[in-house]
Amino acid sequence: MSTCKKTRAEATSVVSSDRLSSLLPKINGNVLSRLDVREAVRTSTLSSTWRDAWTDMPKISLRDRNFTRTRFVTLVDMVLALHKGTIEEFDISGKKSYHDELARWMLVLSRRSPSFCNWKTASSACPGHSKVSRA
Repeated sequence: MSTCKKTRAEATSVVSSDRLSSLLPKINGNVLSRLDVREAVRTSTLSSTWRDAWTDMPKISLRDRNFTRTRFVTLVDMVLALHKGTIEEFDISGKKSYHDELARWMLVLSRRSPSFCNWKTASSACPGHSKVSRA
């Protein structure tokens, strides 16, 4: 067997042994839920199979860290708009105030019926208002 054919055959066996890509989208979403959102979205560059896998994540956790307020609001809006799976848990925290956006985000989430929401932002500093839990 020529070197070129052998290399091609080895590459094919590596591609076909990608067990993660052959999993159901719901399972991939569960796996990605264990990653930071930024890392989970980065998996979309791996292949067409992974392009939208992050949109099935059942647990979403967002932090405003180094984002400007405007960029973080855009991030949350885009995640909520593009997410197509069930949202079981939604966690958002930051040091900035998102009071104006909080009502809009809660409306979008109410249509997804998450079992747990956690808000830790400057706009949710009132005792008892940082966590919303549904049984």
